[in-house]
Amino acid sequence: MLAFLLPGMLLYGVSCRRDAPKVEEPEPTDYYAIVRSADKLILAEMTINKIATIDDLKLSDAKGGKQTWEALLNKVKIGNRKAAYSYNTYLRAYMDMAEFTPSDIEVDTATKVMKIRLPEIRTEFAGRDVEVSEAHYRVTGLRSDIRPEERARVKEAVNESLRREVEERSGFREKVKATARGKAISYFTALAQDCGFTAEIEIKQ
Repeated sequence: MLAFLLPGMLLYGVSCRRDAPKVEEPEPTDYYAIVRSADKLILAEMTINKIATIDDLKLSDAKGGKQTWEALLNKVKIGNRKAAYSYNTYLRAYMDMAEFTPSDIEVDTATKVMKIRLPEIRTEFAGRDVEVSEAHYRVTGLRSDIRPEERARVKEAVNESLRREVEERSGFREKVKATARGKAISYFTALAQDCGFTAEIEIKQ
C-alpha cells in the first residue's frame, strides 16, 4: 500500500504545477488521478504519555489473604521502594484514499473551480514505545529492587489504560482529527491552486 505523511511530501505521479512544461488541458480523470495518487494519506499524529508507579503494597490497599501478609511485611521492612515509569503510545489520523472515487471530484474549467469531496478522517494506533522509560527510582534499606517482570506488568497495564482512555474519552481522537482536517484542507487547496483552480473542499463525515 502506498502511503505518505503530510506535510512536506508531494503526491506521487501526475503534477500540474505551473512551472511544468505546457501540455494540453488535462481531462477530469487526470485530476482524479492527481488526488488519488496515494492509497493512505497520513495527516496527523499525536503522542499520548502516561506515568505509572511501582510502590510497595500498603495495608490500607490490601484485599485480604496473601495481599494482607505482603502489606504487613512491607510495613516492617526498613527503607522505602518506589519507581515511576513513563510510557508513550501514538495515535494518528488518516484518510483511506481508496474510498475516493471519480464522482468525488468535479472540475469546472470555465469557472476554474475544483470541488473535492474527501474521505472521512479516521484514527488508528500507530505503535507504542518498546520499553517504559524510568522517570524515578528509589530503593533504600532492606527493600528489594524493582524486578523486570514488575516493569513488564506496568508496561502492559499502562498500555491497556491508555487504550481505554482513548476509547472512552473522545478528546484525544477529536484533537488529532481537527489537526488532520486543517492539514487536508490546506494541502488540497494548494494542490488545486497549482492546477490553476479555486478549491471547494468537503470532508465526508
